[in-house]
Amino acid sequence: MADKFTVSLCISGSDINEIAIGNAQRRGARDYQEDSFGYTPLEKAESEGFAAVVADGMGGLSAGDQVSAYAVSAIIEMCSQIGSISPVHTKFRQMISAINREVVRGESGGGCTAAAVFCRGDGVYWCSVGDSRIYIFRSGIIFQLSEDGDYQNRLLDDVIAEKLTYEDMLENEKKDSLVQYIGSKDEPEPDVNVLPLIPQSGDRILICSDGVYNALSLEEMSRALSNPAREAADALIEEIVKKNYENQDNNTAVVLEFI
Repeated sequence: MADKFTVSLCISGSDINEIAIGNAQRRGARDYQEDSFGYTPLEKAESEGFAAVVADGMGGLSAGDQVSAYAVSAIIEMCSQIGSISPVHTKFRQMISAINREVVRGESGGGCTAAAVFCRGDGVYWCSVGDSRIYIFRSGIIFQLSEDGDYQNRLLDDVIAEKLTYEDMLENEKKDSLVQYIGSKDEPEPDVNVLPLIPQSGDRILICSDGVYNALSLEEMSRALSNPAREAADALIEEIVKKNYENQDNNTAVVLEFI
């Protein structure tokens, strides 16, 4: 169920020379697997940079598995063309826009969320659309890097502007509805970082579908991520299996360990 590889990649401003990769995936209680994941061919990582992607086909939309698989392959291919081009966040936005147009043009009716991390010599960049997430685990503490593309974040803007109370936001039945996803007729606006993250030795970055973080607490995720990359990915999925949730969603985890 899991694989581990290591790529050589030096990142300026740090002592990083390698990235170890772990991944694990299960179907959960579903009859089908709509999650997809992938990463840059290892032999190309040093020259082209390294991209890792998780995409989650959206339940309720047809062809979710096909759209998620297409999104993963397209993002990896487009990341291979970034090279030393800056700014990366602009390329990410153009990339998601192009992929979305292709999906809508295909008229499959399918959609997916996606989270991608791109590593090159000047640091780490990320891009997310929807509620697939990116976390960093550093010095025993886990932080969410990406922002969910759901209605709740729009409601939070109203809370900040004092147009809505926090309690009213929590009671809103639509708060978990996605407003950003690939396959939308409205142009998606991905969450991206403008300045690169400079990793520290021992950092882990987790890219995962919502079937992971909805099943586990931050404490449980942190405990799993304290392991090396392959063991960390396995541990996350094993923890989910132990829960034995009746309606467990597909769950996919990709872990990058900076060495």
